[in-house]
Amino acid sequence: MEGRLGRGTEPQARIDILQRFEDAVGAIQDSESFRRWLDVSSRFHQYSLGNQLLIALARPDASYVAGYNAWLKLGRHVRRGEKGIAIMVPHRRKVTNDDGEGEQRVTGFGTGYVFALEQTDGEPLPMVAVPTLEGDAGADLWDGLIRFAEREGVQVTRTPSDQLPPETMGYYLPGKKHIVVVEYSQRQRTKTLAHKLMHHIALVDDRAENECIAEAGAYVVCAHFGIDTGERSFPYVAAWAKDKSVLKKVLGTIQTASATLIEGVRAVSGRAPAGGEVSDAWQQ
Repeated sequence: MEGRLGRGTEPQARIDILQRFEDAVGAIQDSESFRRWLDVSSRFHQYSLGNQLLIALARPDASYVAGYNAWLKLGRHVRRGEKGIAIMVPHRRKVTNDDGEGEQRVTGFGTGYVFALEQTDGEPLPMVAVPTLEGDAGADLWDGLIRFAEREGVQVTRTPSDQLPPETMGYYLPGKKHIVVVEYSQRQRTKTLAHKLMHHIALVDDRAENECIAEAGAYVVCAHFGIDTGERSFPYVAAWAKDKSVLKKVLGTIQTASATLIEGVRAVSGRAPAGGEVSDAWQQ
């Protein structure tokens, strides 16, 4: 159920929502299952953008990828007959720099192969489940977010779920000021649009910080209007803020950026400012 947009809009109410969010994320990060997930995740390499694209093209459903021997160390084995995913592997050799010290330099590239989790069998990996939101809540807020986007000169389009990789709910192209939202439930679409508009409002260079700001801000905005997205937002941010200092560092930005979006939705919707009364059209 969506709540009134009049009462409970004071800055302190938003701070309280953000504090509940931080506490919930912290509870996930303190759990034993999350620590096991961190341990396993640390063993996977971070691939370049080019290799990420090669992996996505060859195996769009890949959740994790690793080399043949790396999977064996994780207690899993590649199934017989599975074809490896070709990626670019740097060739390095030790050279002497101007100071007379040896250092490793990339001298060329070759082809290597990795395999997706979905191509392996064995011990299950610990996971941080980030579920897709279900339900019809959020239609009015969606309309308000669309009007805010229009005022900002941001184009919003919707696309079928089979047009993007699994688990991808949408994306934002800042250079083109274009947001694409995948067709899922109304509650998921509304949360996704709030998330992408947070990117528009507060885009930062560090990706982990960027995702924490966007998802935490979307949670605050949705919660402010009576829509609970916690079952997705809490684990999503916990996974990005593996180090708790990441979330703490951006709390101020989350607070100010979410306030910008909340008040922006009010302004374009012709609603009362924070603390004022609004019509019953925003109630369900």
